[in-house]
Amino acid sequence: MTAPERALSSNRANVVDEIFTEARIDALNTKLIERGISANQVIAILAVEAQAMANPTPPQFRVLYRTT
Repeated sequence: MTAPERALSSNRANVVDEIFTEARIDALNTKLIERGISANQVIAILAVEAQAMANPTPPQFRVLYRTT
């Protein structure tokens, strides 16, 4: 028995979106709550290293999530 195939919806815009937060768990949780993003929508949380040159930035989390 095979699983039913899901219909591809390639014409949908913004199926996956991203946000950046400070690399702190409390900042990450706050941003997810503010945006109304549930744990089921999160695809990945990636650590982004700090930049010291050009445009200095602190370490961040890049969050990829499914939009509704």
